[in-house]
Amino acid sequence: MRLEDLVRALVRNDALAARAWVADAIRAGLDWRSVPRPADLDALGLAIAAGVAELLASRARQEPPPWTKAVPAAPQPFLLVRAAGWMPRLRRMCEVEGPEPLGRRGLLAPPEFLTTA
Repeated sequence: MRLEDLVRALVRNDALAARAWVADAIRAGLDWRSVPRPADLDALGLAIAAGVAELLASRARQEPPPWTKAVPAAPQPFLLVRAAGWMPRLRRMCEVEGPEPLGRRGLLAPPEFLTTA
C-alpha cells in the first residue's frame, strides 16, 4: 500500500477511493510506524500525508511514522471535504472539531473523517 495513493484520492476529493484505501489498510494491519515518507508529493501532498498518517496511526493505537514530525503545515488551508466550501456549518465544524493532526497542518475535515463505517 502506498500512502501516495491515499493522498492523491484526497486531493481529488475521491471519498470512495480514500475510504477503500483506509479499509484495506485496516484489514492488512498496516504498521504505521514503518510507512515511508512519500518522495513524489508537493508541499500540500506531503502535509496531507503526514496529517493522515498521524490521524490513522492514532486511531490504530500506533505510533506515527517518525518523518511526520518534520512536515510543516500546508502552504494554504485545504478542504478535505469539498462540501465544506459551500456549507458554512460544515466548514465551521471542520475548523473547530476537526482532527487535530489535520487542523495543525491547515487541513480541514470533520471529526469522523476517514472512518470506514
